[in-house]
Amino acid sequence: MKKEIFRIENGMIQQGRIVKGPFFLQFREGEISGIITDNSFEKEILVNFFRCRNMLKEGDFYERGKRVFGNQQYKTIRRLISEKVSVISGNSQLFDSLNTVDNIFIPGSIIKNKKQEKIAAQLMDFFDIHISLHARSRELTLLQRLQIEILHAVALRHKLIIVADINGKLRLGERHKLGKFYEQLVQIGYGVCQIESLNHISLNKMDRVQIIEKGKSVGYFSRPEIDYAEIASLINSPVREKGFTELLEHKNRQFFHGQEGVVLELKNLKSSHIHDFSLKLYRKDIVEINCRTGTDYTEMENILTGKAGGSSGEVLYRGKAGDISILKRAIGRWEIGCVDFVNIENLLFENLSITENVCYPLCLKIRNFHGHKKYMKAAKDYIRMVMPDLELDTKVKNLTQEQIMRLVLCKWILCKPGLLLLFISSAFAKDEPDLFMVRMIVELSRCGIPVLVISERYKFESEIIEAEYIVNNGTVVKKEQDRG
Repeated sequence: MKKEIFRIENGMIQQGRIVKGPFFLQFREGEISGIITDNSFEKEILVNFFRCRNMLKEGDFYERGKRVFGNQQYKTIRRLISEKVSVISGNSQLFDSLNTVDNIFIPGSIIKNKKQEKIAAQLMDFFDIHISLHARSRELTLLQRLQIEILHAVALRHKLIIVADINGKLRLGERHKLGKFYEQLVQIGYGVCQIESLNHISLNKMDRVQIIEKGKSVGYFSRPEIDYAEIASLINSPVREKGFTELLEHKNRQFFHGQEGVVLELKNLKSSHIHDFSLKLYRKDIVEINCRTGTDYTEMENILTGKAGGSSGEVLYRGKAGDISILKRAIGRWEIGCVDFVNIENLLFENLSITENVCYPLCLKIRNFHGHKKYMKAAKDYIRMVMPDLELDTKVKNLTQEQIMRLVLCKWILCKPGLLLLFISSAFAKDEPDLFMVRMIVELSRCGIPVLVISERYKFESEIIEAEYIVNNGTVVKKEQDRG
């Protein structure tokens, strides 16, 4: 069994006059763990606690499985943390005026100066890190500075390395390199803990995950128990004002006709390229159609948006039967959400503000929408909650591609269509799914909205996919997912 480094039970942490908790946290050697919270203040409180700036006001603290007692309990806790924990965040602790070797060993190193350069070179070689030993901190990339800070923790023999709010600042390739570094560290007995937002953490790399929401621990998952949908529901369980709840729950008050819960059914659809395609989509379903060729993808997109010429077969949408033109009309009336990132310049209106763009479909569904100030405020609150780093006054033309993609998903969360079609061409495929996108898909599903992901060539690799259809040269085959 892996050795426990620290454990906190019923912990109340004080920062200034603010007390948060209770926290239940556990850290072990040889494990990569995660603390997930979307609240920047909660991250700050935890980071400051492990930097010995905040106090454990109440609760039990265990070191190596033994509870810390005594009149000097809190001084002892601070001493133990300072001796065994290194915290690395966006605020670099490196000295700009020192070179790589000095930053690895100063301050606090017990290694003599003449041996430092040799040991630094050995550490670099062991962890396959390529940084000049004489480079100044200010000359390095963010990834290189992080690597040096971790090597500093190794030089100090700190068994627990906490990395906070970093992943969102790194490119995908840099995150992979850092992840490999973490894996090497745990193999030699270190514990690594990432404090991150749900959007920025790779759950499949975690040995355990601990969830913080509204200033306290609300969930704990070991590796076999990690379930994205459940974690997202804990993070997203909102205490919101009435207007916000009304906005998210506002929906066309219709019951599904025909088969109960069936939103979309395609029966024996054929086109000039697609041979025969049948599909049944229920409320809350998350289904993928993976098209192996560009022609498959283009034709499937034309069918599902009602643009394919010469097609045959039957379409039932919310119990109404017809041909594929039903889908085209529903998309035109904003009843079906359609997101195609290839046409990213057409996803938002440049002449509207960010909030107006996100609320545009709602304006068509809710009479006198702009007259209800609580709805506009609630929409702004929601955008701030899911995209806290976004300035709402930013001009649409100045948004990044990633920000546009995220705002479009926010729009459909608030609008709550009957169905969301999400087209992901090969140009937007990633080695691993965008965690924000996954989170939004899960939230739509929780609202009862089915999501149909249409991918080109590369699959949308995610555990949230419940069923998969594969299209290869016009032939469609259904492949049930193994849900374990």
